[in-house]
Amino acid sequence: MTINLNEDSAEALLIWFRVHGVSYPWAGSSDSLDVWGIWVSEVMLQQTTVAAVEPRYRSWMKRFPSPEALAAADEEEVLREWEGLGYYNRARNLAVAVAEIRTAYGGRIPEEPAELRRLPGVGEYIAAAVASFAFGKRRAAIDANGRRIAQRLSAREIWDKELETVFRSAVEELMPLENPGEMNAALMQLGQLVCTPRSPRCGDCPLALCCLARLEGRQESIPPRRRQEVIQKKTRLAILYDGGRILMRKRMKGIGKGLWVFPAESEIEGLEKWWEPAGELSEQIHAYTRYREVLQPRIFRRNDERGTAPVIGLPDTNFFPLEKLQELPMPTAYRRISGQVPDILNYL
Repeated sequence: MTINLNEDSAEALLIWFRVHGVSYPWAGSSDSLDVWGIWVSEVMLQQTTVAAVEPRYRSWMKRFPSPEALAAADEEEVLREWEGLGYYNRARNLAVAVAEIRTAYGGRIPEEPAELRRLPGVGEYIAAAVASFAFGKRRAAIDANGRRIAQRLSAREIWDKELETVFRSAVEELMPLENPGEMNAALMQLGQLVCTPRSPRCGDCPLALCCLARLEGRQESIPPRRRQEVIQKKTRLAILYDGGRILMRKRMKGIGKGLWVFPAESEIEGLEKWWEPAGELSEQIHAYTRYREVLQPRIFRRNDERGTAPVIGLPDTNFFPLEKLQELPMPTAYRRISGQVPDILNYL
């Protein structure tokens, strides 16, 4: 199997990129700040769109402008700054990795892909991306866009190790000696802007003449689309308000580990007996992995007429002053709910 890339097609790709490529805030020269920024951006961009990453990247770099700044932060600070990007283990791994850099590398981010891969959360793609963009190494960083391009160039419906090896070899051989990362950036943006998952703009593609899928009229069906079943659920949330404080529960495991949420009504023993409904907030959608959860929040006040309510026995919970909620890391949907709470409390 071969990938029909040559010096002419590689040059056409780079010319296209220089004319049509988009500049991002993490692109730059290989000084220490840019190396850190490039690493952070590549971690953020895993499973997250560029549009979602850009504002969070700017905020993160303002709060943690260096690995040392991140190493000095506690977990809640880190998770709060990562809020909105999801997949929070990426942030945890980044924090563990900078601590390891401080002890094992004297605070210097290693240049070689093999060393980078030893760091927590750094796989082959991130190691290649940082090595090429920050340190000028001729290493192909193949993301989802690159895989799609390779499949269409070869008219292969399945991405496998054989195709990866051939594509990686072809890209690395054609990378320019100066600024080899430009080839990686060109492929990534070609996939984002032209060779898109649906309705690829083949007429604007610099690689159209060497694309077997296009020549066979199969560019729309390669790669084949896989339907993933979405599991729907509804959860009624209890926002317990008592003396200017709100009850929050910290998740101790699972995809939202370390984040604070409002407990579900079903988790509060004696809810209807000791607490009275005081208002409803608008529903919010919490989408994650294969789940689409409709959150239905209600505010409850302590019902003093019933006597002294028992201590809430739900583990990992605490009452926080309303203003403290802004400091707690929480999933985006819960953040939207917390933003509604002050408005309705004004009427209580």
